[in-house]
Amino acid sequence: MLNLMRLEMKRMNFLTIGVTFLLINAGILGILLLLGVDTEITAESIASADEIMMFIEIMAVAGFVIYASVLLSNMIIEEFKSKTISVLFTTPVSRKQLLMAKVIVISLLTFVLFFVSVYLLSIIFSLLNNVYDILWFSFPLNLLWENTVHLLVTGVAVAGMALIPLVFGMIKYSVPATITSSILIIAILSSSINSDGTNLFSFTAVPVALGIVGFIIAYFVISKAVKKDF
Repeated sequence: MLNLMRLEMKRMNFLTIGVTFLLINAGILGILLLLGVDTEITAESIASADEIMMFIEIMAVAGFVIYASVLLSNMIIEEFKSKTISVLFTTPVSRKQLLMAKVIVISLLTFVLFFVSVYLLSIIFSLLNNVYDILWFSFPLNLLWENTVHLLVTGVAVAGMALIPLVFGMIKYSVPATITSSILIIAILSSSINSDGTNLFSFTAVPVALGIVGFIIAYFVISKAVKKDF
């Protein structure tokens, strides 16, 4: 399995992944800086360092769950649609192992990108806020260290959650369905459920549950996919 994962990683364009990572983070940082443009409007939804932390997390989740759906489309959906996956299936290696290697690589990459992104954005925004007083309250870095365990758990949840679009994409080998479903997942997670702006993502159990569902779905989708004839 490790050898298969290494082979999949060799096929990936890490320059493109790196550029995408930087662009996503630049976009999120830009949104964070805009919070200081009109503090009165910002205060209606964000009024503490904890809420800024949550905002950074959910923006990172959005960016990398959607990006994971793009990777799923390129590495799995497109190969089934074009039937190039049949070439891989002629090798003596188990079909299930081949697909599991792809899914695990995407899942691990999503975890790493999310975790690094939250840390990077938090550090940069904290420094900028200290220097330029973007917000009327401080955003101390010790908040980041205190939330490390929470971020690790959330990262694992995101890694699983990112696999949910696979089930929609594999129905008709549809790339648009794969990406659209990832956007819908984010929309549901970030939507307010009461008047004070609380969203589903703020309840740790929700993303964790979705993460577990994602891992289970991926396993069953792969188990079904390997039985297909080409």
